[in-house]
Amino acid sequence: MPKNHSLTFALTLLLAFTGCGSGQKPIPVYAVSGEVTFDGKPLVGGGSIAFIPLKGQAGKTAGGTIDKEGRYTLSTHGDGDGSMAGEFRVVITQEVAQEPESVPDGSGLTPKPVESVPAADRIARIYSDYDKSPLTATVEVKSLNEFDFAIPR
Repeated sequence: MPKNHSLTFALTLLLAFTGCGSGQKPIPVYAVSGEVTFDGKPLVGGGSIAFIPLKGQAGKTAGGTIDKEGRYTLSTHGDGDGSMAGEFRVVITQEVAQEPESVPDGSGLTPKPVESVPAADRIARIYSDYDKSPLTATVEVKSLNEFDFAIPR
């Protein structure tokens, strides 16, 4: 994944988890969890997931980490609290490389990330596109919303 895309996603999640400090009451959120699979198996390498509000809906983006089993739980104001209600574009970013361990060799060079997911196990880039991801979800005002995303090969 390009570094600038990772940075953009990280900043989006940071903004989602922090408030503006205005003292306003937080938007109510509802538990959201589920599973992400690719070709019928848990998403290789794990990754991250974000629910981006649609239709001019005011509020925060909810995000979470996809674990090695493909499971995720969304957070908006605090760890695992869920998402606000409404319609969302779902953005999934697969973790395909790992940062190498730094070895002080005196060269001053930084080792490149190590590819950890074979090309055959990678999802299409469109699923990580904030404007074009075909995935959507509608979070309802109820105690638990579950969304499983089965991404085809």
